[in-house]
Amino acid sequence: MQAQAVHDDSPTRPLSGPHRRPARRAATLFWTWIPSLLPAAAMLAVGRIGLTGPAPGPREALTGGSPAALVEAGRAADAVLVPYRLLLHYWSQVAGDSVVALRAPSLLAMALAAGLTGELGRRLVTPGAGLCGGLLLVALPVTSRYAQQAGPHALALCAATAATLLLYLALDRPGALRWIGYGLAVAVAGLAHPATLLVLAGHTYTVVSRWRLSRQRSLFWWFPVTLLALVVPAPLVSLGVRQHTALFLYRPGTPWEMLRAAPEAFFGAAGAGLLVAGLALAARWPDRALLRELTVLAVLAPVALLAASFLTGPLWDPRYVLFALPAVVLLAAAALRGLRLRAVVAVVLVAALGLPQQQALRQRLPSGTTSTASVPPPARLRSSMLPRSSPVASARTI
Repeated sequence: MQAQAVHDDSPTRPLSGPHRRPARRAATLFWTWIPSLLPAAAMLAVGRIGLTGPAPGPREALTGGSPAALVEAGRAADAVLVPYRLLLHYWSQVAGDSVVALRAPSLLAMALAAGLTGELGRRLVTPGAGLCGGLLLVALPVTSRYAQQAGPHALALCAATAATLLLYLALDRPGALRWIGYGLAVAVAGLAHPATLLVLAGHTYTVVSRWRLSRQRSLFWWFPVTLLALVVPAPLVSLGVRQHTALFLYRPGTPWEMLRAAPEAFFGAAGAGLLVAGLALAARWPDRALLRELTVLAVLAPVALLAASFLTGPLWDPRYVLFALPAVVLLAAAALRGLRLRAVVAVVLVAALGLPQQQALRQRLPSGTTSTASVPPPARLRSSMLPRSSPVASARTI
């Protein structure tokens, strides 16, 4: 019998995983659920700390008025925020309009994103890697930032991570329900924020990579499913692009300054981010195709936006590429595969390096002070939703 190669590019290997001896049922159930449940619970706990600390800031999507008024205001400015504002409007009818109530959807979405990251790692690599990747995502300050902000970016990250997971499930065993689920996740990601559709660049590479390895015609269902999914957010994308053509030109700073600040902006803390990125560069797994796919998903969109900023003007914004975070932390977890103590140390170090930023996110500013993150504390997250007349005002919320 011919020995198996050390490096296996089999397209079915990532989801099925290496062959293992049959485990006890209790242990199997434990490692089936814990990689997703523990990161989700940890994100809920971490995000709940200081949720009402900073007052509502200018980048938080505000609510107010009737749905018709929200749509009409979106036609004048910030159309990309209309779906989230409508969601927040109906949510406030049930949960109330306190600061906690209106930030709760972001916290829940970020917790679900952490759980989905753990599940993605469990299926693609190992349960331990999934757990480590999910906890690394929780430890990064940037996830706490958007978990505590009444904005669409946590929901966009959640939908994009769900789409990636469903894509791998559909590629592993194509079926109508899995493709429908993938299409719905892509549509929700586009409605949450159109920039999240940049995740499709990484998905395109994944589909092509899997087809080159397997030559399965069923993989090409991805193209019609994706096209149909894009029909839903297409009007939003078109209107948003027309409204904000001049928005990117407003953002201060040179491309070199953006590039220098990118690690801290993307991860929330430069030290924690560099540690996670360094681990990701050392990723190891027998399926090299999977590593390439995760690498493309992690770096293609951020690098493209940074590169475009040198050519056409400032386009880089870390909020637009949050969907790359799960791929980065899973690559870092793959580097720690089988090294349980080192994985624990890595999670603790990332959390420790990001602790100052975590504390800064939750600080309540003195009355009368303002910053780019907070404004004087109103009692409610409410706004008259008057159209903004300048790209400067729009740049603070998109």
